[in-house]
Amino acid sequence: MAGPLAHLRVIEAATVMPGAIAGMLLADHGAEVIKVEPVGGNWFAHDLTRKGWDRGKRSVELDIATQTDEVKRLLAGADIFIHSLDDAEAARLGLDAATLEAEFPALVVCTLNAYGRDTPFSGRPYGESLAAAKLGTMVDKGSSHRPGPMYLGHPALHYGQAFLAVISSLAAVRARRMIGTGQEVEASLLDAFLAQSPMNHWWQEEGISYIKKGDSGAMDRFGNVRLVTGMFECADGKFLQFHTGSGGFKPAFDILGFGDRVQAVDGPEMAVPLNEDEYQVARVEVFEAFKARPRDEWIELFQAADVAALPVLEPGEILLDPQVEFVGMRVAIPDPDFGTIYQAAPAARMADTPCSTPTPAPAVGADNARLAEFQAAPARVPAAPVKPIKRPLEGIKIIDFSSFFAVGFGGRLLNDLGADVIKLETPGGDQMRPLPDCFDAAARGKRDIVLNLKQPDALAAALRLVKDADVITHNLRPGKADKLGIGFEALKAINPNLLYVYLPGYGSQGPKSLLKSFAPLVSGWTGLLYEGGGEGNTPNRSVFGNEDYNNGFLGATTILMALENRAQRGGGAEYIECPQLHSSLWTTSEHFLDADKKPVYGLRLDKEQQGFDALDRIYRCTDGWVCISCRSDERFAALARAIGQPDLPADTRFATPCDRSANDADLKAILDAWFAPQAKDQAFAALDAAGAPAEVVCESMWVDDALLFDWMEQTGRVIEDKQSMYGHVRMLGLFNRLSKTPGLASGSAPRLGHHTVEILTEAGFSAEEIASLLERKLAYQAPDVTGRIASKVNA
Repeated sequence: MAGPLAHLRVIEAATVMPGAIAGMLLADHGAEVIKVEPVGGNWFAHDLTRKGWDRGKRSVELDIATQTDEVKRLLAGADIFIHSLDDAEAARLGLDAATLEAEFPALVVCTLNAYGRDTPFSGRPYGESLAAAKLGTMVDKGSSHRPGPMYLGHPALHYGQAFLAVISSLAAVRARRMIGTGQEVEASLLDAFLAQSPMNHWWQEEGISYIKKGDSGAMDRFGNVRLVTGMFECADGKFLQFHTGSGGFKPAFDILGFGDRVQAVDGPEMAVPLNEDEYQVARVEVFEAFKARPRDEWIELFQAADVAALPVLEPGEILLDPQVEFVGMRVAIPDPDFGTIYQAAPAARMADTPCSTPTPAPAVGADNARLAEFQAAPARVPAAPVKPIKRPLEGIKIIDFSSFFAVGFGGRLLNDLGADVIKLETPGGDQMRPLPDCFDAAARGKRDIVLNLKQPDALAAALRLVKDADVITHNLRPGKADKLGIGFEALKAINPNLLYVYLPGYGSQGPKSLLKSFAPLVSGWTGLLYEGGGEGNTPNRSVFGNEDYNNGFLGATTILMALENRAQRGGGAEYIECPQLHSSLWTTSEHFLDADKKPVYGLRLDKEQQGFDALDRIYRCTDGWVCISCRSDERFAALARAIGQPDLPADTRFATPCDRSANDADLKAILDAWFAPQAKDQAFAALDAAGAPAEVVCESMWVDDALLFDWMEQTGRVIEDKQSMYGHVRMLGLFNRLSKTPGLASGSAPRLGHHTVEILTEAGFSAEEIASLLERKLAYQAPDVTGRIASKVNA
């Protein structure tokens, strides 16, 4: 298919869901993806998720254990190999990284696992739900419907692992252009969880944070911080979310009828704590206020006042929105079961390298007859090294004009992989700066310069920075970049190889393009809160995973795709768009609309919020909960032995994954009866001894404790800065693992104007020119880059 990755071939042989999702992301953007499947398909091959996650691919059936040579014939002509074999099995089959490097030195090998090789959990079984249980993710966001842990209704760890796999793989492809050879990359569920946690989890010596510890979805989680966002029920029983960021607090509460009790703030609102009465309004009385009007009236009032607000919808409903239609993010795909289905289109938009509409997901083995053709592809051979590099993105310069979290988070990921990411701020600074942990999570490790872009000489200085940049990013409202003089055509004129990456909320054009966009509003709009609510329930107030992280992941992925595309075509500038709307739609690709444009859930959390089905679920014990993940034949057999019913796999109701799905209620009854009288540790011990994958559900914030674990710091997953502008802090660090050109997480967030003089000097400005810019207040250099800064923000 057409797209920026059309020159790459991927062999996807993983037997876990993130492998399929990673393959979809690559196929959506042009890569030829050949899916190697067991005969008849793996245990989730016949789920509805296949219609989204396997679209655009080819499928061949091979038993990887007995037909390894056939698989290797495919690998000879491949750029990327995605698998989920454990190390012992890979070595036994000759598919371990060392053997593959010797046989196919140009190949990038992407290994998917649960916790990474270098952690104390490396031997534990794979499973998104198991990882969520073990790592405390099931209590990160509380249930709106019952006490206790909540199964993840949105597969955030699966999408996160897929994103990390693709980011690392494309970074390795870029490194291959420098060092001449491929390498192994590793993506784990643990790192996927950590990568979606830094906004709300850090350690600071005095406990300073913009958010309270505990349930990060609680409505009072921001405490005294002048910020309100969340889900509210309106007079008609429908739900909306609103967000008071970027000057929206006072206008929002004027509309809600509290104008006489809320003060106007001159300057960044979030820097001024709530007083006692404002707290009462913002954390208590606001709920009842929303019941005075129906949802559509509230949204119209808020949007007219430039306050971010969106409805909470079911998955798939968003595909009928006029903005989605305007930007072409709904595609019609022929389907053998539904006639036609409607899905989200490929997420990244490149002006000169458009992507094709994906082809339907193939039947298992649909391309068996073409195996010899696929194996006859020209072999990939190592190239002569261009230069040695330590990190995969060394030599790449990115100028980031954005504010708030999503775009900055994508830049932070690329910075850790070696890119020089320069955050360019105006004198007032990023509006997120008053939120210390949130700002640090997005800006950590970057360099920072302040220029007043409204003044010609300062703009001229910014353009000199852009002249030798590879990428610029921003999320300004549509039209504002052109007014400032940093629109695509203006920058292309001074840098003919510039990749101009625009990451707005909704797109550069369309009926919603000028609206404000904040997490988690777009997530609720695209269906995540209904995913988390469970079948037949109202939406959950919050879920794990949102568009800020997803747009950061997709932004980083898109930049890597654009860099590879530019290298392949020999240079040239390109305009690229990657809105939050697109990333949020794409990360609900398991759902779709049927021929009548009615929502169809690819995965559906049960009413009890305990699981997708009986074999991937949390069960209540006498003193807590235990999670199992036993859908495959092998795992189900182990489960049957563990519960004392070894003949269950021979029961015709439970013989195959499809049979078990059809008789799910019977399995639930059997398992509920077994778990109910047992203590959690007793149940876990029986399951673990039998080889049935299970974990006791952790009901505390594991990630907060993990910030102090030695092994987390030793593996680069946590970094420490005793001299940050916030004092002594420990932060989540590196999420991407590459064998030859590893990433490196270092440093906390920069001060406002921390590196202004340094960056201007590098750009060729003389000392006199820099002094003039500073004296005229066209640029700003932090006078002191040591010691603590004053901060009033603490939830």
